[in-house]
Amino acid sequence: MSSTSSQIDQKLDEWGSRLFNVSTETLPRPRSRRTVRLSSAKFTSTGGRLSTSQARATYVRQKLQAMVRRSPQVVVKLVRAPKGMKGISNNLTYISRDGQLEIEDQDGQVVLGKEAVADLKAEWRDGGMPIAADSTMRDAFHLVLSMPTQTDPLSVQRAARDFANREFSGFQYAMVLHTFETDPDPNPSPHPHVHLTVKAAGLDGIRLNPRKADLQRWREGFAEALREHGIEATTTSRIHRTTQERWKVQHLRDRTTEAKVLDRQRRVTHMPRKQREVMHHYEQVLKTLARSDQGADRQLAVDLVRYLGGRGRTPDMERNRGNDRDR
Repeated sequence: MSSTSSQIDQKLDEWGSRLFNVSTETLPRPRSRRTVRLSSAKFTSTGGRLSTSQARATYVRQKLQAMVRRSPQVVVKLVRAPKGMKGISNNLTYISRDGQLEIEDQDGQVVLGKEAVADLKAEWRDGGMPIAADSTMRDAFHLVLSMPTQTDPLSVQRAARDFANREFSGFQYAMVLHTFETDPDPNPSPHPHVHLTVKAAGLDGIRLNPRKADLQRWREGFAEALREHGIEATTTSRIHRTTQERWKVQHLRDRTTEAKVLDRQRRVTHMPRKQREVMHHYEQVLKTLARSDQGADRQLAVDLVRYLGGRGRTPDMERNRGNDRDR
């Protein structure tokens, strides 16, 4: 690798990792507390997979390319948490459609039928940390992992399985695939999605206590699992998808005028501090890409400028944003 390429990678790592909150190290789940505050770590854990500056720079490029290609956005929603065994029982009945759909547990065992679901409920009630019939505590967490219509349902299911195995090792969980074709609900969702219910108390007694940052990490993990199964997917928070600034590229081919490669035109509107910070990181990433000796990097800078400026966004895309309905 040339020294110029190495410098570009280092800059992309520096600013891109800040932009996407990428940690350079594994962030293990703490074991000394009774409650796991998963979001106690500021950055998204990469599981040690991005231990070098070059690997993180490649990750940043992939994230940016997925953005400008407008790859499908994964949806991971945290639904109301069941309380007590009554709440969990109702939840398992609901996601399995009263035993009509297969439940898969943390061991890969398949549960089908009312009697089998009843046995699973008894296992949750008595196994590990017992659950009282009535409780004011969140005894489980119900997630919905969804993708747009026409996404291969089996790939969504496999990705959800891999995600759950990585994220909730040591916890009891139940997952059910819902598709438009198989869901017996009178008004099934057209989006293939997986309901994932996780028992709050792990087998070692440690309790989950997710926060907002954890939900973003779960989105990242699910998107990564989808890509591993050949499904193009990405996840960007709303603050990365909207901007109150306009950008344009100038003299992109003139390597002698690097200082004028990018010109930012601000609108005269108030911008919250967090959004100003995000846009500053974008500015540094754009300048880095534009100064690269790689044509692909410079083209990515152009595409990203257009993306941030909102070009190519159609009324239909805006109208359909956030219209996922997963049951």
